[in-house]
Amino acid sequence: MAEEVKQIPIRQVLKQALTYFYANLKSMGLFWLVNFAALGVFNFIEGGFSNPISIVWLMGYYVYWCGFFRFYFNKKPYILTMDIFGSIVPSTKIVFLFILATFLLIILPYLPLFMGFNEKYLIFFEKYMLALQNVEADAVNQLIFSGILLIGSPFIIARPFFAWMSALQGLNGSFKKAFRKTQGNYWRFLFIMVLLNIPCVIFYEVDKLLSLDGWLATFVCAGFFIYFNLVFAKMYDFFYDE
Repeated sequence: MAEEVKQIPIRQVLKQALTYFYANLKSMGLFWLVNFAALGVFNFIEGGFSNPISIVWLMGYYVYWCGFFRFYFNKKPYILTMDIFGSIVPSTKIVFLFILATFLLIILPYLPLFMGFNEKYLIFFEKYMLALQNVEADAVNQLIFSGILLIGSPFIIARPFFAWMSALQGLNGSFKKAFRKTQGNYWRFLFIMVLLNIPCVIFYEVDKLLSLDGWLATFVCAGFFIYFNLVFAKMYDFFYDE
């Protein structure tokens, strides 16, 4: 028997996430401050992810989010548990999918060049590659790169995220199960991903306008990331209501 196709009640999950945030304001505020501190520390790592020290930071940040979700799902202990190690398998798959998607973004545009396309495509290709190589250069390039990744986000981020949350609780972290339970929601996932990215883009531009060196955007986004993940936690509750 085919599993029932459930459509995400977008307004409901957004409201539920906000309600949970305010109902647990002290805990969420603490997570917000710790997240801000963690992102602030990363800003001082010279070279960012190209610096080997960032691996230590990344491990700590991963444990932080594991603790956050285990707190939400009321799974004790929040950190000292083997379930965190179990969640590494689906999280590694998510990273692999993201890297693969980025690789394809770089490789696929070369194909038309070998198929005899004209000079007009070459002009577009040069602009496309410039955008990829200078993703942090300006808002336009960021929008181009982010827009392309957002199109694939329901497959490479959203649905795999549910498998990770499931594994983090010591449950079945199957990607196949996550995709089966969330089928028929591509456009809803895409809408939610776009909607949840807008505030951070706005504050990033405001931060640049005020020349605040990224600290305003970091502080606001540190809190908004909490809400972002609460939305996904509420969607998990909706799909995995077994």
